Amino acid sequence: MKETKLIIQLKKRKTSALECIIEMYTPYVSTIIKNALRGYISCEDMEELTADVFLSLWEHADDIRSDHLSGYLSAISRTKALNYMRRNIVITENIEDKVIISDDNVEDETVKRELSEILKEVISDFPEKEREIMLRFYYYQQKVSEIADDMGINDSTVKTKLFRSRKAMREKLEKRGYGYEENKFE
Repeated sequence: MKETKLIIQLKKRKTSALECIIEMYTPYVSTIIKNALRGYISCEDMEELTADVFLSLWEHADDIRSDHLSGYLSAISRTKALNYMRRNIVITENIEDKVIISDDNVEDETVKRELSEILKEVISDFPEKEREIMLRFYYYQQKVSEIADDMGINDSTVKTKLFRSRKAMREKLEKRGYGYEENKFE
């Protein structure tokens, strides 16, 4: 509810709304950028990228179509981090280090892609808080303590929500025929 009011105020160009959003979401945005650019960014550049995210939010406030800022800020943060990486990080590789992929891997890649889409769909059905915890833990590779601190909840709550979310995900996947047989090798 508070996010909805902040978005409305942001669209009306109220700087107080932007200040409140910056205060609430700076740790979240910084963590996404830090995890996306692990070890490839200085503190100064991190601060600048974080500020760029909020500037972009301000400039494109009218484009926000959701009542949830976390997803919108997450997308902006990842985009800014990737753009930073493209501009500033030079990765050199020897041609000998390249692996040529054979046609045998095409089927494996297709299955992985399909499973990824199914997982996204299953996770999107979760309540927002559980979905955010799952994404922070598995996608952004945050530690339980980091998630708890950023979200203002206990470590044990994060662990419990991860456990229950994994169980729910497993059940949903098994209903769709993507389970595993426990006694497969006996």
